[in-house]
Amino acid sequence: MSDNWQASQVENKIGINFKYDQTLRLALIHPSYAKQLNEPEINNQRLEYLGETILNLVVVDYLFWNFSHFQVGKLKALRDKIIETDRLTTLWYDLQLGEAYPFLALAEERHRLRVKQNNPFEKGFKALIGAIFIDRGFSQTRNWLHKRLIVPMLKKYLKPELEHSATDKHLQFLGEALLQAVAVDYLYHHILQANPTKLKPLTKKITSKDSQNKYLKQISESDWSKIVPEKDKPKSFKDLLAAMYLYLDRENSKSSFRKTSSFFAEKCLEDDEIMETAIALLLKDGKPQKWIIHQVMGYPSNRYNEGREKFYRLTGQSAESN
Repeated sequence: MSDNWQASQVENKIGINFKYDQTLRLALIHPSYAKQLNEPEINNQRLEYLGETILNLVVVDYLFWNFSHFQVGKLKALRDKIIETDRLTTLWYDLQLGEAYPFLALAEERHRLRVKQNNPFEKGFKALIGAIFIDRGFSQTRNWLHKRLIVPMLKKYLKPELEHSATDKHLQFLGEALLQAVAVDYLYHHILQANPTKLKPLTKKITSKDSQNKYLKQISESDWSKIVPEKDKPKSFKDLLAAMYLYLDRENSKSSFRKTSSFFAEKCLEDDEIMETAIALLLKDGKPQKWIIHQVMGYPSNRYNEGREKFYRLTGQSAESN
């Protein structure tokens, strides 16, 4: 089936038409299939890592708005129930993608794979979310997950007559999911081709408590008061990020995540510092300089010299030493 695969075969099942069907194709390339093609780095693992954080944020966002009468501990348990392996795997099969997973080369029969923890179908589902997010944006990804995953499970428990009464702990719950999502969103777009084993330590560094304290100091009153007007500056960076997102979401829900993510990248992160850390991790892993410049830093052949100069500047090396 993979040789004759067309995007419409999957698009019709999931109910979304992609602008760039190669993004959808990448989401469906399991590492086993990529290895079979002798292209082990062209697989869905990066999209899976991105999709996992977007899924978590969408679920937390929904719980924040609709179940603020629950304590945060109960919300966390409910979130974990929604995104458990069995549920995501079942939905993958409900979308008729189980037996029709086009780019999966594992020899084991699929019905046996299905019952395993961390099975390829759960991972494929998360990669699909990442692909929808990249191609269609956060708002459409959120709507799709509401329709396919969240509302079918939770609609019978909704109590629309209750007023939204979020506490500071609820705001922190949302802010934690949001911080992870904007950090991974940044890394996906800036540290190209690096797989999750390298992205995870970078995410951990970007979202650490020390980094959050630094971000809070970097953001001036004029920066945040334009977006979160008439409020005291939140005490934690997670609170600030959540308050900003909620304000933007009320203003225009279609662009709220994009604007929050852009604000985070522009006001808090230093591109060269993060790239320097990424290069160090990749060099330690044995990746060659040329591959890093082309595939991770994103310099094409006609700009290779420019990329090499930046590589030397970031690593403290010189052309003479190579």
